[in-house]
Amino acid sequence: MKIKPIEQNQLEECLELIHVCFKTVADKLGFTQENCPGHTSFMPLEKLQRFWDWGFLMFGLFDEQEKLCGYVSLSKIPDRENVLSIHNLCVLPELRKNGYGKMLLDFTKQKSKELGAEILFVDFIEEHTELKNWYIKNDFVHKGTEKYEHLPFTVGKAEYKRIKN
Repeated sequence: MKIKPIEQNQLEECLELIHVCFKTVADKLGFTQENCPGHTSFMPLEKLQRFWDWGFLMFGLFDEQEKLCGYVSLSKIPDRENVLSIHNLCVLPELRKNGYGKMLLDFTKQKSKELGAEILFVDFIEEHTELKNWYIKNDFVHKGTEKYEHLPFTVGKAEYKRIKN
């Protein structure tokens, strides 16, 4: 497996992967297009294109046959200096539990170091305890929650602080 930057002509392929990956979460938590249209499993191509236009750094996890198997993106947080945010980290369901998610996460830690960021931020569905605990196990510190009226779940927030060398 190899992590490489995504090119703009690969956005549709990335979106298909994101839909497949996040559908398992939507199914598990009972999200539908009707009760949670903003969930990542229903993301339109226009939104992913907008992220590209905003300068999100997008990366894919590719197997030996160049098949896209995972995805993650990073962005700057406008009001927080030296902080990057992780978005849409995912691995194909049939490849989970093989260390590929950690491979992508470790890549974001290294990339954030290269870019001079001191903190990596991520938000997630708080009720998805397996994912929350995975981030904590990987050195993220839970920083609290936020509830939004338009979402049928609580948003959990966590940060990874890089130790300066």
